[in-house]
Parts: sequence; structure tokens; C-alpha cells
Amino acid sequence: MSFRAAITLPLILSASGQDLLEPLTVTAEMEEMTVTADASGPPSLGQFSMQSVRTVPEEILQRNAAATLGETIGWEPGVSSGYFGPASSRPVVRGFEGVRVRTLRDDLGTFDLSDVSPDHGVALEPFLLESVEIHRGPASLLYGNSAIGGAVNARSRVLARERPDRAISGGWETRYETQGDGLSGAGHLSLLTGPLVFRFTGSARDSGDLSIPGRARSGAYEKLENPRVYDPASGTTIPVPNPDGTLPNSGHDGSTWSAGVSWLPEKLPLLLGASYSRFDTRYGVPWIYPGDPTDLYGNYTLDLIQDRFDLEGSIDLDHGPVSKIETRLAYGAYRHAELFEGLGKDRGRDFADSTFEKDAIEGRVDVHHRALDERLTGIIGISGGTEDFTAVRTVFPPPDPQRVRSTFRTDQAGLYLLEKYEQGEWAGQLGYRIEKVRIHDHSLEQSGYLRGGNDFSNSASAALTWTREGAGPLDRLALTGIVSRVERLPTATERYAFWNNAGIGRFLVGGDLDGSPLSTEESLGFELGLEADKGPVKARLNGYHYDFDNFIFLQEAPELTGGFGRAVQYIERAATFTGFEAELDWTIREHLTLSLMSDYVRAENKDDNEPIPRMPPLRFGTRLEWSDDRFTAGIEVRHATAQDRVKPAPRPELPTGSYTLVNADVSWTVPVRSHEFTVFLRGTNLLNEEARVSTSFRKDVAPLPGRGVSLGVRHEF
Repeated sequence: MSFRAAITLPLILSASGQDLLEPLTVTAEMEEMTVTADASGPPSLGQFSMQSVRTVPEEILQRNAAATLGETIGWEPGVSSGYFGPASSRPVVRGFEGVRVRTLRDDLGTFDLSDVSPDHGVALEPFLLESVEIHRGPASLLYGNSAIGGAVNARSRVLARERPDRAISGGWETRYETQGDGLSGAGHLSLLTGPLVFRFTGSARDSGDLSIPGRARSGAYEKLENPRVYDPASGTTIPVPNPDGTLPNSGHDGSTWSAGVSWLPEKLPLLLGASYSRFDTRYGVPWIYPGDPTDLYGNYTLDLIQDRFDLEGSIDLDHGPVSKIETRLAYGAYRHAELFEGLGKDRGRDFADSTFEKDAIEGRVDVHHRALDERLTGIIGISGGTEDFTAVRTVFPPPDPQRVRSTFRTDQAGLYLLEKYEQGEWAGQLGYRIEKVRIHDHSLEQSGYLRGGNDFSNSASAALTWTREGAGPLDRLALTGIVSRVERLPTATERYAFWNNAGIGRFLVGGDLDGSPLSTEESLGFELGLEADKGPVKARLNGYHYDFDNFIFLQEAPELTGGFGRAVQYIERAATFTGFEAELDWTIREHLTLSLMSDYVRAENKDDNEPIPRMPPLRFGTRLEWSDDRFTAGIEVRHATAQDRVKPAPRPELPTGSYTLVNADVSWTVPVRSHEFTVFLRGTNLLNEEARVSTSFRKDVAPLPGRGVSLGVRHEF
């Protein structure tokens, strides 16, 4: 079979209309090339990572599924979450958050604003995911130089990537949760007709305010802040009641749906697919004291909508130096409003405080190749995209509103190469990525003032792995060493932000606005990994150290409080991150397994000799599970130690106490005629422990939920 194809890659344009990438036409001819008939879809790009990529399978996602991605995977080794409430929680990997941890859907960005502020939800529905890949550390060059902490890649169901074995297939799930008196449901349906597979998904959820053990605001926070509000009737300030037993404004509701079509010919390894999806949610953010009794008093609710279009294609080639070609392209239109609802003295004073819009397009082409009898394998690819981001903030609220608009344009293009050579017990890997980023601030363009510029960043990684079967008393032993040098350019928000952030309860100020522009963030990283198998026991241990020249993070800025309320600014400091993650799986006997995990990170601001704020503590977790074909029962214990390595004065970060969460679950698969139904029951925080997450800006006003039970049924057909 002979192929000849001409592929023209799309232009990526700057705000001025100049090209970041020139049109590129590639003509390829392959003579007498045999293609396989395996239409299983593209394999994960994670196979090219320099260390083992942790894949959270569907059955674990179904058991742990929460309203957010962060809470769903927040106890995987090396992963925690920045909890802002049950509907807003983003993954934190090795203490890194925001843009340093790319959240992806099917290898492209999620096109939301969760990396701009941790109270912004990730536009994903955990109930509808097939799996989640966790890339830890800066070895994930495939996804951008910004992903110093790693990447979390969610595999969705919006497209079928393999032919179903039946004309009609799918599944659905519904559950009730005592926490918030919540109801949720999700389902997916596939229809096969000839070479076409139509895929439909949908979900809905509705939950009220959470129950909590004890008070919403911690005792240390009450003592430090003494929250008060002005009372016009008496002309004095009065204390703000501290909620007991319930976390006000923590409810949420939302829905998602998608429709896609895939062309999967039965005798050719081709995939062409297109899909549309919509994500719609509304959730409250628990109250935080603004620092001034005369300031606005009330609750914030975030109303979020995203529309997204995806195109995907791939081809498998059985012979020759090229083994697979994959291409993906997606567009997302995201909108959300931060709605203020007045209480007390401001009752009835409701308005949209801030609104945000993001229109983004991203694409990538990956070429998998092989040589030397497949001892040498690798991937070369290009990626690029453009993003228009608009933030509108209210300077003076109603009845005489005044609003200010900030508009940013970011264009990005990257070229990357990862190669792996295997010889006997040894495997060596090299990776390199170069990116060009153009950022322009158009906020004052009408006044003739345009700021921004272009810059390049370069990142490289190298790894060496030694693996031996039957290493002494062990069945298998593998040792991996990784060294990396990563550069990350500051984002438009880090440079130029100037608006109130309801989620963190602070006024956000960009690092460039004090006259000293932020520098390129540079990191030198070292990592050692160990994997060992002995009979029924499998153990893994990773240790890492990152040294940053210019680590960019948010810090309280007391000098900027005049006219802004409480302010935080992006600053840069020399910093180090040192930590580990460990896990052990032991099959005690048939059907009975024990899993153990632990992780820790210590982050230090070397310039000021103080801790980096909002770091996860030392954690331990264990799960004991009994499982057979029909019945599964498990119990989990999760313990987080106290986090007392906190930033000192002028405005201290409060320490976080230790906590222990005990969860239990049981599921039973029941055959009904030719179908199988699974009934499941899960209890969380059974000890009703007060737990506060040290990675959250709102840890002192929003504890984790108290005791809760969920009951549901699942059907696959």
C-alpha cells in the first residue's frame, strides 16, 4: 500500500497579525507500507515520560469521584488539592499549583481559568472520565515548559477511540449524598453504525450547603482577624457570627453534556473525530473577612460556562521509521462571573463584581518514530495556541457603578523532542523543548499605551534507568536518575493583574506593576526513583530536589493596602523544593490487598529565609480492600500532620493542625437478566474530624466536610 499526503499546519498569529509560525507544508511518500488493523486509538503520550506515569483507572475514579478533579485525586502520592469548597478544588502536585501544573483533557488544555486563581473550577466532570494520568515533576516536556510541577491529563469519553463490540453500548450512574443533601447523575451512550461511532455524554448535580464538625472559622483566625461588620443602626461595629455545624454558601449545582462522532474503519488503523461539549456550573465560595468592617459584607457565587470544540486524528503504521502520527486541535470559549449578594448592612445590594472571559485555541502534532530494531524510540512534535483573556472588575459598586477592563493576548508555539534508547538492562532518555511566547496587555491601548513582548524559553531533561529481573532477593529492581533544567516565562496574570479576587479575598497585583518586571523562572532539578517487586509486594519511592533562581508566587503585600483593601502581589525569590513520595502495594492473600502511601515537600524562600506559603504537610495513607468478581469492601485511613512551617510577620500565615480521615466503602454487582447493576455505598470522614487544608487560601474559614454517606447505583451495558 502506498501513501502520499500533503499536510499544511495552521498559522499561529500574534495580536499584530505577524506569524509566530510560518505555514509549513510537509509532503511525505511511503512506499509499500503495511498498516495494522488495530483501531484502538492513540496510546497515551505518557509512555514517553522520563519516569513512571501514574494512571488512576476508572474503577478508582468511580469510587473517589467528587465534584472536582482536585478532590477526586487529592490523595494520590505527590498530589494534594487547593480546597476552596466542594465545587472548586484544583490539583496541587509536589507543592506546585496554578500554571506549574497543567490540567489537560485528552492532551490539550482545559481552557478554563483555574490556573489564574484557585477558586476557579476546573472544567471537567470526574464522573465522566475514563482515567487520569498524573505526570509528576518537570519531565513532562510534552505539555509545555510551564509544567514544572507536572501535568494532570484527564481521559474523557467525548470521543470513541476504539470500535465498540456492540451496536449500542454505554452506562449510567446516579447517587445520593447526605452531605448537602446532594443528588448527582451521569451517563454515556455509544452508537455504532458502519465505520462511524456516535458518542453522547451528560451529567447533572445539585447540592446544598455542607455540614462541618464545629465552627467554620478556626479559633486562631478569629483571634487574629476578629471579624466585624459596621452596623448603621448603632453606628458601631459588631462581631460577625461564626457558623456552627454548617458551612454557608458552599452549595453548588451544574451540568455537562457532549456529542461526538468518530470515524473508525474496521480494517484500517485510522481515527478521525469531532466533538462539542458544554460545561455549566454555579457554586458558592465561603465567606472570608476582607479586613475592613465598612467594606462590602456578603457572599460570592461563581457562575461558570464553557463551550468547547475538539478535532482529533491518528494513524498507526506497522513498518518504517514512523510508527504513529497524531494530531489534535481544540477551541474553548469560557465565561464566568463573580456575583456578590449582600448581607446585613448590604442586603439587596447585589451585582456582578468581576467577570472573566477566555477564548483559546490549541493544537499539537506528534510523530512517533523508531529505529535500530526499536531500541531507539521517540516522539517529535509541535504545539501552539493563542489565548484572549479579559477581566472586568468593579471599582465602585452600585448604585453608581464604575468598571475597568483588562485585556491580554498570549500566543505560544513550541517544538519538542524526546528520545529513548534501550540496551539490555539500561535505558537512557533525552528530552528538549523550546517555546516562544508573546504576551501583550491591551488594557490601555485606546490611550496609546501597549505593553508586552516576546521571549523564548528552553527546557531539557535527561534520565538513566537500570532494570534487573531477579536482583538478589528481589524479583525486580529498577533505579532511575533524572536531571532537568526548565525555564518558565511569567504569565499575563502574573505580570499585569490588577483586580479584586473574590476567591482569595484579596486584591490581586501583578509583579510587573511595581516597575521591576518579573524574570524568567529557572529551575534545576534532580530526582531519584526506585521500584522494587518481591512476590506479592510492589514498592515505589521517588525523591526530588528543585532549585529555583526566580520562583514566582503570591504573597501578602501590606504596603499596597491603601485604596485596595487587602492586597497580594506576585513576587519572585530564590527557592528550593525538596520532597518524596512513596507507595507500597501488598497482596496479602487472594482477594485481599493492602496499599500504603506517604509524601512530603519542604519549600524554602532562600532570599528571605522563610517558608514558601501554602505547602502540603507530611501525609500518610492506607487502604485495606477485599474484592472478588461481585463484591468489594474497603477501608481507608488518611492522616495529614500539622503544617507549622508558615510565613511569619508582617501578616503571618496561620499554621494548620493535623487531622485523620477514615473512609469506608462497599459495592455489590447484581445480575439482572442479561445486565449487571452495581450498588455502592461510601462513607467519608466517619470520625467527623475537623480538617483544614494547608494548601488553600481559605483553610481558616472553610474546613473539609464532616461525616457523610453516599449511596448509588451504576449500570454498564
